[in-house]
Amino acid sequence: METSWSLHLLSEILSAFSTDDPDNLRNAVNRVTEAVDAEVGAIFGSDGVTCCIGLSPREGARLVELADERPAEVQIRSGTLHTCWATIGDEQLFVGRLGDAFDVEERSLLRAMARSIELSIGLLRAVSAERHARDKALHDATHDALTGLPNRRLVLEALNQALASEPQGAMRQVVLFIDIDRFKIVNDAHGHAAGDQLLINVAHQLRESVRGSDLVGRLSGDEFIVISQTATVGAATDLAQRIIQAIRRPIVVAGTELSHSASIGIAFAEAGQEAHALLENADIAMYQAKGRGKGHWAIFEESMRAEARQRLYLEGELRHAIENGEIESHYQPIYRLSDRRLVGFEALARWRHRQLGLLPPSAFIPQAESSEVIVHIDLEVLNQAAGAIARWQRIDGLADLRLSSNLSARTLNEARLQQRIAGILDSNGLDPGSLYLEITETMLVDDIQSTTKTINGLRDLGVRLAIDDFGTGYSSLLYLKRFPVGVLKIDRSFVDGLVSNPEDEMIAGAIISLAKALGLEVVAEGVETEEQRRIIERLGSDFGQGYLFGRPQGHLETLRLIEGYARSQRHHSHA
Repeated sequence: METSWSLHLLSEILSAFSTDDPDNLRNAVNRVTEAVDAEVGAIFGSDGVTCCIGLSPREGARLVELADERPAEVQIRSGTLHTCWATIGDEQLFVGRLGDAFDVEERSLLRAMARSIELSIGLLRAVSAERHARDKALHDATHDALTGLPNRRLVLEALNQALASEPQGAMRQVVLFIDIDRFKIVNDAHGHAAGDQLLINVAHQLRESVRGSDLVGRLSGDEFIVISQTATVGAATDLAQRIIQAIRRPIVVAGTELSHSASIGIAFAEAGQEAHALLENADIAMYQAKGRGKGHWAIFEESMRAEARQRLYLEGELRHAIENGEIESHYQPIYRLSDRRLVGFEALARWRHRQLGLLPPSAFIPQAESSEVIVHIDLEVLNQAAGAIARWQRIDGLADLRLSSNLSARTLNEARLQQRIAGILDSNGLDPGSLYLEITETMLVDDIQSTTKTINGLRDLGVRLAIDDFGTGYSSLLYLKRFPVGVLKIDRSFVDGLVSNPEDEMIAGAIISLAKALGLEVVAEGVETEEQRRIIERLGSDFGQGYLFGRPQGHLETLRLIEGYARSQRHHSHA
């Protein structure tokens, strides 16, 4: 056989190994058998046959048994094969021909072919490994490691491509921006492993809720996105509601049931809009949904943008206010109804803005509650009030003066809340028994696992709870008995209607009866008239709070009130 022809064959074998062809090894063996007019070709190792042409599976298995002997002839069903054997790394190349035996040149060529196959396999494996590594690196760069979903980079690329394509009929691109409500609280209360399991579950629920053509991605942290095409607003809101319902299903992680919800912002693409702008609109709408409570959706409207700017500005201003000492504690007195004795104060946050003057809670607390700013505000108000009450308790006759201070949901779930409150009490010299921390009844049962741990820690300090706005949520008697609750505060909405609405009087009476049965004290909030005071006292309320008794005032005004009250008490005792 001519040398040039041999080189041509070797070149063909090398070319048979294409990284895009999964059947390349079989193609190479075909070329080998054709080159020497053989009927049988195979590659095999100790583990079995890798590739085989012209043999049955049973005959192929027999080759493996004969590999050590390498006989010159092998008997198969169709006759006697003249054989040629050559080594390919850890495997062997076998070629068999029914006609003449292989001559020296053919055997030399077959060995060269075996070497070519060995080199080609090595090259193929190296190229495949490089391609696999490159594909993996690209996948890792464009997908979230925890959930396997496309990450922000890939989401923006896909969204830009979708926005650049021509819309089909009435179909429009729509983005759903999904944020898990109170996710940080889950992480703080149950650990990051539980948080990761929750995110993995959310990713699964999202995949199950959307169509195959929709894209689901994870942007960062607890933020997810769905990119879809829809012809109607109703179809988009139906999808949002379906997602909310799916995510709302509790999951059990390490024996703990986690309840969670999602807020969703919906934004429809406009002509010529870029991906980042559409995503920003959906993000703005999501914050609007959060403002409506947990588990809601909202559709972006242009007016929301101004509100978002105002929220961002206000949050920055609030951070500066905390740093600059602009948050103040104001004090509203609480009196015992039976003898008009001053028993304590509720501490309420006020913001002494450098340009706008004194701002009420309604001007900044809702925004503060959407971020960690509220934790700083709650603890700053408590710190100021604890120091004031401790000083006022040293005034003759006011040793039992007590303090009520509010905790938001974020503050209640602060990981180090027990230590921080203990530090405030210790640094101000206030007895824990003088402090009532006010929480809403909804907060009491919102995340019972983490709430129980936190409240038990507060109980260990000697601090008691006051349940604010009682009657507007869904407290269970079990929770009122289980936790160190000392006071129920009747919501002002019931007190407002005492004179004109018999139903409100019935509700207030029922709350007071419940409290008495459980051994709890009752404070009626929002008492503004003598008639309201008479009715609430007749119903059995222990204490009253409201404009009838005094408006919230700053430290100096409250000190003057206390000193005047102390003088009047001394006067009465001498009389």
